[in-house]
Amino acid sequence: MSAPFVLEEVLNLLQQRYGKRVLVGRSGRLWNFGKAINCSINYSKLLRGEKFFFGLSQEVADKNFTYPPTDLGDFVILVCGSHQEVLVLPRSLVLEMLEAVPTRKLDVFREGGTYILQTTQHPKLDVTEYLNAFPKDQPAQEEATWVGTQGAETDRAHVKFQSALIDLGQAEGCSVWVPPSDRCLSYRRQAFAARTIARLPHFGFEENTRRIVQNIDVLWLTRNVIRKAFEIESSTAIYSGLLRLNDLVLAQPNNQIELFIVASRSKRHKVFNQLMRPSFHPLIPQCAFFAFEDLEEQLKKIEPARSDRSVRITGLIKGERFTLPDAYVYPTGA
Repeated sequence: MSAPFVLEEVLNLLQQRYGKRVLVGRSGRLWNFGKAINCSINYSKLLRGEKFFFGLSQEVADKNFTYPPTDLGDFVILVCGSHQEVLVLPRSLVLEMLEAVPTRKLDVFREGGTYILQTTQHPKLDVTEYLNAFPKDQPAQEEATWVGTQGAETDRAHVKFQSALIDLGQAEGCSVWVPPSDRCLSYRRQAFAARTIARLPHFGFEENTRRIVQNIDVLWLTRNVIRKAFEIESSTAIYSGLLRLNDLVLAQPNNQIELFIVASRSKRHKVFNQLMRPSFHPLIPQCAFFAFEDLEEQLKKIEPARSDRSVRITGLIKGERFTLPDAYVYPTGA
């Protein structure tokens, strides 16, 4: 299929997801869709050596170029020969990879199922997690104006408390990580991408473990060391969050990482029941329960310090730790 047809397929897909498309700027490659998202769309056919080559427009690289305001943010889309192989990169990540680079050229190498991004003067970057990772269609909005189904309300709760953990982590002087698919989100017009790091340190993890760990809901880091890891359970199964935390412990068995399950106080007994599973017993000394209600209270404590970024507040997250009883009957159906 020729390049124009492939690009039209991608444009149609984005329009179906986000709304009417409007051309922005002068390059002919920057589009706004339904005021939800801005995308610079770039195409390359497959070249010799399983390689794709992209030359970006000035509108992408120019930090002073003003993009239209959106709910989901700005992205650089790299179409790798087909509308089914689309890398959806946050523009902030691309700007990092273009820092001190005299050209606006990107190389993408396909190695099996892995996609590697490279620019001159920068290390190679695995961007496989951005393959077809289109931002979530429904942005988080202000609490006062949110209207939707019960499912939408639950998703919104997850975004709300994820945003709260970002704020609390920054108040404690930590850098904060959220999964790549969540960096496009915002809460009360505060974009996650502007408050979190774009790249997770390597940590020496093998690739499968790295992919699991990078999808933990929130990580707090100090000098590239993970200090706290949080799984937020508003709608997903508690079991799945504990699995990710368990993988982190198995990957770094001698670590001092504090682990937290963050959920409504009404789910405390469900968290306890899951931790009593024999496979999760190694988590018990490190994993604590922290209630949504307590999280909201802690958020109020940092309000006076928000205007002064030099102020640091410690001990905001403590949580409740469980102990393994001498005798415990695991409940049926838990």
